[in-house]
Amino acid sequence: MPAELVAVGLDHTTAGIELRERLAFARAEIPVALRQLANPAEARLEQTAILSTCNRVELYAVARVRPSRRELTAWLARYHGLEPDELSRTTYFHRGGDVAHHLAATAAGMRSLVLGEAQILGQVRTALEHALRSGTAGPELRRLFESAIAAARRVRSETALGRGVASVPQASVEFARKRLGTLTRSTVLLVGAGNMGELAAKQLVKCRVGELLVLGRDQARARELAERHGGHAITSERLSEALTRSDVVLSSTGAPRPILHPGELGPALARRGAAVSRPLLLIDLAVPRDVDPAVSALPDVELHTIDDLERVVRGALAQRRAELPAAYSILRGEVARFTRWLGAREALAVSGRLHTRAG
Repeated sequence: MPAELVAVGLDHTTAGIELRERLAFARAEIPVALRQLANPAEARLEQTAILSTCNRVELYAVARVRPSRRELTAWLARYHGLEPDELSRTTYFHRGGDVAHHLAATAAGMRSLVLGEAQILGQVRTALEHALRSGTAGPELRRLFESAIAAARRVRSETALGRGVASVPQASVEFARKRLGTLTRSTVLLVGAGNMGELAAKQLVKCRVGELLVLGRDQARARELAERHGGHAITSERLSEALTRSDVVLSSTGAPRPILHPGELGPALARRGAAVSRPLLLIDLAVPRDVDPAVSALPDVELHTIDDLERVVRGALAQRRAELPAAYSILRGEVARFTRWLGAREALAVSGRLHTRAG
């Protein structure tokens, strides 16, 4: 049988954060999951890749035996200890050329919470790198991802889809600015010194934030990020003090479970006391979440997750949607090029098999 492309997944348009965080793959577990997914005894897939971000979990595969949506969804549920029925109404499924179109649109930020966001392109590239290092990406899957990346780059360079608020961290800072009116007199604590923290710090500087504090698991990296943006790095021992001083906490770590609980926040809020008239604004960008949802029951706390940012980006949607026809035109061209390549490769393989039989 010819190679068939398949993809199954869910994203912020089909599933809430409560389900997405249960299905998220930590970076360290992706190689193990890929090899399991490519095991013939599991799902009969020849090549596999996993794209797991704050807003989506997607499996991409190449198969010779036609896999069903039910099979792939069941594997995804089983891997994370869920019942398949829990995913039945939240997943989407693609075959053939639709897979190439979906991945290209995803890489271009056309299926993101922030339409046209740039961060997803790097995440798609990382998904391919994981598959290559794990030995689960053959020529077809590699070309699929490379085609999607090329399409996304063209969309970004040839359209205005990514102008303005172009990332989730930017949207979160804009969300905080609108809630507080200004950040010029505010202390903002960044928890997490990775790419999300870097993008948020850049935006905070543009907003002339009063004071920037940075806490990261890697203290050297946190210190470097803070120094680049005129802030101060803190250690975990000083977290309670930092929470007391802060007006906004923006958290984006890769922790597998919550790192901020009522036990840490309660005393800090008590010390803030009546001297601070507004609640502590907590914006949790992580999936799985960094902030225990029970925190929302504390007095003088306003907790928001990544799903709450939609209202911030809604205002820029009209202008960006006007760029979609041009973006889709680019995608169609790149997908057609990939489809021709795949067809030619299959024709050559069939010819080779016939020649071998004739000999």
